Amino acid sequence: ETSKMTESRPVEALKQLFCGGVSGSAAKTVTAPFSRLAILFQVHSMVTTKENRPKFAMSTFAGAQKIIGRGGYLALWKGNGTSVIHRFPYSAINFYCYENTLDFLVGERTKRRQANGDDDDDSGSASPLIRFIAGASAGSTACIACYPLDLVRTRLITELPGREHYKGIVDASLKLSALKVFFGLYSGLGPTLFVAVPNFAISYSTYGTLKEYVLDDEKFYNLRKVDMASGEERLGFRATLLCGASSGMLSSFITYPFDTIRRRMQIQNLHVEKDKWLTARQHIVRIASTEGFKGLYRGLTPELMKVIPMVGTMFTCYEYLKRQLRVGEKKRNR
Repeated sequence: ETSKMTESRPVEALKQLFCGGVSGSAAKTVTAPFSRLAILFQVHSMVTTKENRPKFAMSTFAGAQKIIGRGGYLALWKGNGTSVIHRFPYSAINFYCYENTLDFLVGERTKRRQANGDDDDDSGSASPLIRFIAGASAGSTACIACYPLDLVRTRLITELPGREHYKGIVDASLKLSALKVFFGLYSGLGPTLFVAVPNFAISYSTYGTLKEYVLDDEKFYNLRKVDMASGEERLGFRATLLCGASSGMLSSFITYPFDTIRRRMQIQNLHVEKDKWLTARQHIVRIASTEGFKGLYRGLTPELMKVIPMVGTMFTCYEYLKRQLRVGEKKRNR
């Protein structure tokens, strides 16, 4: 039996990685136009040649029209190939690390309680703090592992028509590597971690807490579904969307200013002379003084607009694939 369990662990791990990778890639593709708009709004005042036009466009709709006018409808998905290449391992590592860190932390807590003679029936569930720690660990691990691809994606998305620096993903990777050897691919990692760690910590802990609340409170019985094979209750589509959207919007709103700074740091050596490069703190001061506090939240509208389809696609796809591949069937809902 031990041998069978050992053999199944690599298979279980691969299933988890696959579920996370596919769901993240699908969600990223669905929301790619919103992502591109948000990034262009974030960095436009830094790359524009028209100093009297610090905004990419006056509205999200006008921004979309501007992109389409320059390159057609497919321009809304520019850089999505790199996004998917980045998102598959990023989401796979993220979900895998989260699930396993959660299991480890809950297991350790259960052992301590049993050692102290505490036979609490709720010892197998995860607290918001445990979810927060697991989410932070997963976010930082995935971020560090996949950051070079995120940097390449941002560079490709923000290139101005007629002023392209790269021929594609491979060319951008090679040029960035040559720029500062290894560290060239990790330019702006610090601010990115300031975004990723709290973002996933807040997102996972909020989603898990809301999910547990919906499953436990009888007021939400009509938002739940029952698995006919196992008899286990799970979230229905509406509940998944509600919990996911709430957690996504909250985490995005809190971390968005840091996301603006990290995007600018990722591209400053492409659009700004070296003697004018700024640190994260200097970027914050510059934006606040020239564009006001709202400059840190420029592009927030398309960012929030993408949250519902993003989390709806990602969590629904993830939960569906987990059921189909029978991932973690014996684990309790967390």
